[in-house]
Amino acid sequence: MNGFQKLAHILSGLDQKQGGATAPLQDIRIELATVINPQPNLKILIDGMTDPIGKEFLTVAEHLMRHKRIVTITHQEKEERDLGDMTREDFLDTDDLAPPYTSYKHSYVEMQFEDVLKKDDKILVLSVGSAYYIIDRVVRA
Repeated sequence: MNGFQKLAHILSGLDQKQGGATAPLQDIRIELATVINPQPNLKILIDGMTDPIGKEFLTVAEHLMRHKRIVTITHQEKEERDLGDMTREDFLDTDDLAPPYTSYKHSYVEMQFEDVLKKDDKILVLSVGSAYYIIDRVVRA
């Protein structure tokens, strides 16, 4: 069973027992939707539907909400960074860009992520019965 199948299995309620019998598998769908109202009164509209879904039916992945993480920040002048679609050199000049190059490391720094869901964001939604799980923000490539 792969990761998606395990998640679907858990969210479907297949592990729940009802009167000694295994509960039936619920319909699970992955759908595209649009945020029509941001937090604190989050509402989304699933593509092809006419009625919005309110926050009482929504569960949102943490990375799409304001949240804190403990991180380590490292810096090395002139370091090459692979950004996936390009490579860039770290040009942050903490001294004179002459050897020896400056480096530093800050460990166990608390960072708060502020970028939350906004009106008109396109999102990926996993729907299970009457529950909707917003799993990511999506963009067209």
